[in-house]
Amino acid sequence: MKKRMVTLILALLLALSLTGCGSRDTAKDGENAGIGTQSTDDASTLPDTAQDRPVTDVPMMVMVDNTLYQSAGEVSTVEGRCGNMDGEITSQTANGTDAPTENGQSNFGTGYGYQRIDDHIEVLIDNQRVVFGPIPASGV
Repeated sequence: MKKRMVTLILALLLALSLTGCGSRDTAKDGENAGIGTQSTDDASTLPDTAQDRPVTDVPMMVMVDNTLYQSAGEVSTVEGRCGNMDGEITSQTANGTDAPTENGQSNFGTGYGYQRIDDHIEVLIDNQRVVFGPIPASGV
């Protein structure tokens, strides 16, 4: 009985350790298609949002720490990261097409976590880490 209990506990600990921080390369050929812009061509590539709004060909943008970031249209290939998010997108622009003006605001929805990675951020959208680069002040 004790042997069985110890084996069960060890198996549980092993399973929990495998679900922690890990590394994987999520970018595959064709996987980046349609990521980073909002298009009327294929609604299935758009992130789910809690608010209904018209879909347009506007780049996905988010403001973090008074810096405006725009989707680079690619999925991250960074390996060896921890799963802890640095923040969350908590508001959306009024019509979904304007550039965000407040920290934690996007033009594509709310509830998405993000991480700071070097000079860019990565937003977790539909289990993919989409890369967002800073926009120069005169870029919008």
